[in-house]
Amino acid sequence: MDHRQLRMLFLFPLGLFCFYLTDRITHSIRLYSDVSIYLFIVISLLVFLLGTHVHFAQVRNGRIPHAIARPRRREYLRIVGDIMHHQQFMKLKDHFHHTSHIYDHVVRVSYLSYVIAKAFGLDYHAAARGGLLHDFFLYDWRERKASDEKRSRHGKEHPHIALRNAKACFSVNELEADIIVKHMFPKTLALPRHPESVIVSVADKIATIQEYAILCKGKLVRSR
Repeated sequence: MDHRQLRMLFLFPLGLFCFYLTDRITHSIRLYSDVSIYLFIVISLLVFLLGTHVHFAQVRNGRIPHAIARPRRREYLRIVGDIMHHQQFMKLKDHFHHTSHIYDHVVRVSYLSYVIAKAFGLDYHAAARGGLLHDFFLYDWRERKASDEKRSRHGKEHPHIALRNAKACFSVNELEADIIVKHMFPKTLALPRHPESVIVSVADKIATIQEYAILCKGKLVRSR
């Protein structure tokens, strides 16, 4: 069984399930009894599990690659190691961000962007590096926001400051530059030009939510 046949094996139960959802939502036709529907789902699940088993058996034998590229910590560190250990970049540890220092935040965004981009077969190299450099500004944004009447200057300006700092210390290509400048979309109206830019923008929001969730959880634990 080759890679294409396995893909079809995965798509078959997915198609059946989508057909079932469409039928339930529209209520326009009733082709199956409830018993048949449950039987349909069970058979689809069994086919999916069989396909998963065959897929990983083929992967272990070296006949086909993984359907979804897996992230590898060593690979990630090879991509971003020069940035993470750069003397100027490490100064981000001196500046507080959401719940910790900026360095911790950008590493979280970078790795998440790398994982998502690799899973979708996109440029995970640029996603990892652009994600790491997206908040490369060396000041306390709270102080700037406190002196800003509209309280929006930092959000709109810091992507360009980060890009300027990134170019001063590293080689930044066009895709990485777009990732850095567009990561605040939709607060900044400029549309991301590449899917990798969208991924980093979304990863930034996910990481921020995660950081505040950890902070709230810690407060709840301390209050007990």
